Amino acid sequence: MVKSRQVRQFVKIALKLLIPITLLTFLFHFLFSPASPKHHNHSHHQSISAHLILATTTSSNLTWLDPALKNTPWKPQIYVTDIHHSHANAGELTVPVNKGNEAMAYLTYIVDNYEDLPDVMFFHHDHAQAWHQQFSSAFEIKNLNLETVMEQGYVSPRCLPGCENVIELPGDVVPLEDLHLPGTSRDVLISTILREFYGQVPSKIAAPCCAQFAVSREAVKRRPKENWIAIRRWLERTELDGGLAGRVLEWTWHLWFGMESVFCPKEATCLCEVFGVGDCA
Repeated sequence: MVKSRQVRQFVKIALKLLIPITLLTFLFHFLFSPASPKHHNHSHHQSISAHLILATTTSSNLTWLDPALKNTPWKPQIYVTDIHHSHANAGELTVPVNKGNEAMAYLTYIVDNYEDLPDVMFFHHDHAQAWHQQFSSAFEIKNLNLETVMEQGYVSPRCLPGCENVIELPGDVVPLEDLHLPGTSRDVLISTILREFYGQVPSKIAAPCCAQFAVSREAVKRRPKENWIAIRRWLERTELDGGLAGRVLEWTWHLWFGMESVFCPKEATCLCEVFGVGDCA
C-alpha cells in the first residue's frame, strides 16, 4: 500500500509539471514557428483557367517545372527565345526575334492569344529560384492565389517592405528612332515609350522588380490588341540595345496592366493575399 501511494503521488507531481511544460511548448511554437501558407482550395482553382508563360532558352534547366505543376490548374506555355521559328519543332513556341529579354516572349504570348486568353496568366522566368525571389518558383506556382489575381488584376510575387525602382520622370522625350543615341538617360527612355504607347507620362513610377507577375484576362484587355502589337513591333525594330529595351518594359509592366504609377503593396498584405503566408486573420 505504501508503494502504491508513492506511485500515485509521483504521478500527480509528474502531471503537475507536464501540463505547464506542454502549454509553454505549444505557446512557443505558436508564437515563434515560421508561418506556413494557408492551403488554397485547388479544387476551386480548377474552375479557373490559368496559363504559366515561361521565357526560356535552349540551355534552360526546367527539371523543377513538372513537379511544381502537379495538382495545379496551370497549363505551361513555354517560349524558347533563341530558336528561330523556321527551326522550331512542331508545337514549340518561339518569338519573332530574340530581343528584349523576357519581354518578347510575354508580348508574343499576349498578341497570339489575345482573343482566347485564360482567366489568369503568370508571366515567369525559367529559373527554379533567383536572387529576386523570396520563395522558389515551385512554391510560387503552387501557392499563388488565383482569386487575388482576378480581384486585383495584377500582382507581383515579390513582396517588399517598401518601394523599389523609384524613378522620377520629368517628362522629357525624344523621337522613337533616336532612343539608341548615346547619352539618352533612363528617364527619357521610359518617358518616350510611355508617351508613345501609354499616352501619358506620370511624374514618378515604382514597382517591384524583376519582370515576373500574374495578371487577369481583364487586365490584359484594358489595352486593345493593336496597342500590344505596336509595343512588340517597336521592340522588334528598335536600334536600342535589346537588353535595355527589355528593361524599359520591366520598369513599366504594372502600368500596361492598369495599376497606379507607384505600385508598392505593403509586404504583409502582399504575402497574405498573394501566397497566404503570414498573419492572414
